[in-house]
Amino acid sequence: MNKIIVIVGPTASGKTDLSIKIAKEFNGECINSDSTQIFKGTDIATNKITTQEMQGIKHHLLSIKEVDESYSVAEFQKQAREKIAQILESNKTPIIVGGTGLYVNAVLMDYNFTSNDHIENYVDKYKDKSNEEIWNILNLKDSLEAQKIHSNNRYRVIRALELIELTGMTKTKLIKDNKNYYYNNLLIIGISAKRVELYSKINNRVLSLIKKGLFEEIQLAYNANNLNKKAQSLKCIGGPEIIKYFEKEIDYDQCIELMQKNNRHYARRQLTWFKNQLDNVKWFEHDYENFETISNQIIEYIRSNL
Repeated sequence: MNKIIVIVGPTASGKTDLSIKIAKEFNGECINSDSTQIFKGTDIATNKITTQEMQGIKHHLLSIKEVDESYSVAEFQKQAREKIAQILESNKTPIIVGGTGLYVNAVLMDYNFTSNDHIENYVDKYKDKSNEEIWNILNLKDSLEAQKIHSNNRYRVIRALELIELTGMTKTKLIKDNKNYYYNNLLIIGISAKRVELYSKINNRVLSLIKKGLFEEIQLAYNANNLNKKAQSLKCIGGPEIIKYFEKEIDYDQCIELMQKNNRHYARRQLTWFKNQLDNVKWFEHDYENFETISNQIIEYIRSNL
């Protein structure tokens, strides 16, 4: 049986470039596991791979939802596993690429989602309750998760309650206790850059995305969601910060600084998640200048384990 290759790591660490190199070497197709790249309309904000950058490699689960729609981790698990089966059936190599920890876990781990309901069902269920009332419900069911979420972050609170109803388990217990892999033919690659270089890359990427039209793109997505700042597609790095700027809560320079800071913090959380949650990961570190050398080492590592 062909291996399923998984590439994990923090934002801006080179996962996309590496995935293309691996796909070309091992007859692969890529499956996106970044929750923000599921949506159309935020291509700049999510630094989504372009058609040219794909170099002819087939990609799955990119831009499959409209910018004003929603998408659940249960839907992702189902669709990603279907894609994996189809790619293996065609005698090609599935390559899962992305940085959303829960999405990666949902595909790789033996999580059992028992419902296909969309997030809209849960939003509607709690529409008559205040933010504090909903948070109190979560606090009763999963106090550890509730303590991580501000009561005004209605979307995240409802997401946590949705997960409980879908799985019958709290997010805390799901992550802690569900360590069994669903597949037995995984090859998991972790890639990261040295911290100073990574943070510099992240800061410069934010500036580059602004030049490409990041503010204008978020404005369009914000309008498409009827000025709903809690829309799922606007949870990308840049979305909340730029909306604060639109609403005159912060000035332009503060907005840029906040985007850079939040992106750096996100990268740190991603790295912590993958190192704590996934077993049997082979990690590689680079400083960007030796990225090609590290990529070749990774390819040789994969070849020796196929």
